[in-house]
Amino acid sequence: MKYIILGLGHFGTSLAEKLTQMGHEVIGVDKDMKKVEEYKERITHTICMDCTDGTAVNNLPLNDVDVVIVAIGENEGPNLMATALMKEHNVKRIISRAVRPLHETVLHAMGITEIVHPEEEAAERWANKLATEN
Repeated sequence: MKYIILGLGHFGTSLAEKLTQMGHEVIGVDKDMKKVEEYKERITHTICMDCTDGTAVNNLPLNDVDVVIVAIGENEGPNLMATALMKEHNVKRIISRAVRPLHETVLHAMGITEIVHPEEEAAERWANKLATEN
């Protein structure tokens, strides 16, 4: 499968690396050139660009990918802008990250049905694992 991951923070990078290791084609996108350079050997492709810039986003192969993951999490504004641009381009499948309940509410209002909460999901997995070890 082919993926575009917008945002190469901890979550986005981890996901991009794992999908690449599994043999999928992954394009990792971030506005920070240091991150793009740092991960270019571990992700299929990396691109330095602002995911909230509609003109720049036009250059992404959005029609050729199966899934776009908006992994931007530290700041809801860029996450929502990038997600809106993906909706505008009629991306086949959009998965967006939410960091707060209101952020999730806005994503739902935009029609996003697949929302990821990496910290919550990891905490739940670990809590279950720790609780069952005893």
